[in-house]
Amino acid sequence: MKRSVPVVELKAVPVEAPRTLAEVIYRRLRRDIIWGVLAPGAPLRSDELRDCYDVGVSPLREALSRLVTERLVTAVGQRGFRVAPLTSADVLDTINTRVVVEREALARSIATGGIEWETDLVAAYHSLSRIPIPHKAEPHADVWAQHHRRFHMALLAACGSSWLLELAGLLFDHAERHRVIRARTVPEPKLTRDIAAEHKEILAATLARKSKAAVQALERHYRATAEQVIAAFDQTVQKQKPK
Repeated sequence: MKRSVPVVELKAVPVEAPRTLAEVIYRRLRRDIIWGVLAPGAPLRSDELRDCYDVGVSPLREALSRLVTERLVTAVGQRGFRVAPLTSADVLDTINTRVVVEREALARSIATGGIEWETDLVAAYHSLSRIPIPHKAEPHADVWAQHHRRFHMALLAACGSSWLLELAGLLFDHAERHRVIRARTVPEPKLTRDIAAEHKEILAATLARKSKAAVQALERHYRATAEQVIAAFDQTVQKQKPK
């Protein structure tokens, strides 16, 4: 008789502590944008942000300028900043670029990664597999998201290119923003996918050094999420149409 594996409570993935106030505010703003606390297209007014985040003008401006370079914030001429808008075209552009970057990075990791890379990857997958997949803003959703990121970045970690890893990390965070907004738009979607099985398939092909199968499984995984996000956008548009 097969025993069920108990779900364990995992902590957030540790990250390096911020060194400056601007870094602190940058991280807080970035997280709030990715998690939809600051909605797409929302104005980022200096006075309101300074009160909300308890920060001065200079570190706030530095944080916002950094987020502009990451395309999470847009600068509106002399009128200040806004959270970057989000459309179906943005989702497609992100996923298409992400596939190009990560197919190359994963193929390189499979070709050159050693036992240490495999060990880190298996550990990242194991941690992720022990947390229930959230389908709305549940208490463990943030922790799951951090372990989810750790797993996907571990797949690419042996690629040997800091540029590929930096681009992959940025694109992951944009895609995570899409996923979170989809979950907020449709809080209880009909489950037509087994995301845990998709992760397992990617891992198995990667560890077996089957490069073609691994990159194909990864692409299917990403495109399935993008399709759900676009469907949620379309559903929202339909609801907003006057009857």
